Amino acid sequence: MSDLRPVVIYGASGSTGRLVAEYLREYSIPFVAAGRNKAKIQAVMDKVPGIETADYEVAEVDGSVESLTALFEGRQVVCNVVGPFLRYGPVVLEAAVRAGVHYLDTAGEQSHMLRIQDEFGPRFAANGRAVSTAVSIQYALHDIAARICLETPGVDTLELGSYATAIPTVGSTQSIFDVIRAQAHYLEDGKLKTYDGVVVQDLVVPGTGYVLKGTNWGGTAMPVFFKNDRRVRNCRMYVAMQNQDIWKRVIDVERLFKVSLQWLPEEALYPVLDRMAAMMTPDSPPRENRQIQRSIDWCTARGNIATSRVVIHSSTGYQMTGLIQAYGAMRLLGNTYNGVGFRSPAELLGHRELMGALESYGFARITEETVA
Repeated sequence: MSDLRPVVIYGASGSTGRLVAEYLREYSIPFVAAGRNKAKIQAVMDKVPGIETADYEVAEVDGSVESLTALFEGRQVVCNVVGPFLRYGPVVLEAAVRAGVHYLDTAGEQSHMLRIQDEFGPRFAANGRAVSTAVSIQYALHDIAARICLETPGVDTLELGSYATAIPTVGSTQSIFDVIRAQAHYLEDGKLKTYDGVVVQDLVVPGTGYVLKGTNWGGTAMPVFFKNDRRVRNCRMYVAMQNQDIWKRVIDVERLFKVSLQWLPEEALYPVLDRMAAMMTPDSPPRENRQIQRSIDWCTARGNIATSRVVIHSSTGYQMTGLIQAYGAMRLLGNTYNGVGFRSPAELLGHRELMGALESYGFARITEETVA
């Protein structure tokens, strides 16, 4: 067995990478904090609580397939937190396949997930390795809620919603704008169908009385996760933020893209989108506060005569993401995971077990689970 540290955090200099490191330390898992700038990574690691007790090293790589493959070889798990994933994900995936390691990322971009499912999933399976995307607050919680609903016989339609009080990181905001140019899909009658642009939907947030505007949020991961699950015929999800300016900005960006930007080549388009993203989130946000950053996520499943519903209350989504990544790495290292190739987070780790990990840290709780 290799004596190399078994887990690599790629993108360790960012806000999410720092949190993954924090929870790998909690699980006593040795790791490599990797990225393009060694000094910046070390400065971030120095701020991780209790880092002096962690077994870790810092590695600088140029981001090429070759340099990443060399870093990954002999290790077991890559936690990729470098977004936007439509831009940067394929290189890391290719390196992970070549090195023969498990791969987890925090992506929310549907096109990225579909590419993993169709192109990379079979290659990871051939290596006997798992590849899982959206191993994060979006969309692991929704994956859990949906699979609990599917424990009820006879349901076949999943309707999901999310309400959050959150401050997006720089990478998350860039991803929001990136997906404007990509097709978004929902699942209807067992087939993926394409939304006609950004769709705005009124959402009734469970237990609050709030009726807020939400969007289809790039399609979300859920139709992708269930498109090959014969139990599920229909699946849609909408996301509402407490800051209601966000959906308006998304609509404005979509309109601008269709009118002025869609003809730009990517090398010219990305700087424009990034400048727009910076106007929303100019810098890394402060560490979350449990008294402020709270979320409500829900799934209602319906059939001909059966209905089930799950509501999850949670807090500090980015901290949860750090825990979910570290928990996933721990399970992969211990060979206590479900299957190889493409797997959703809850499919890979077990939806009840993953929920238990979040509950053990006081991050999330099922507050309503009903069957009718």
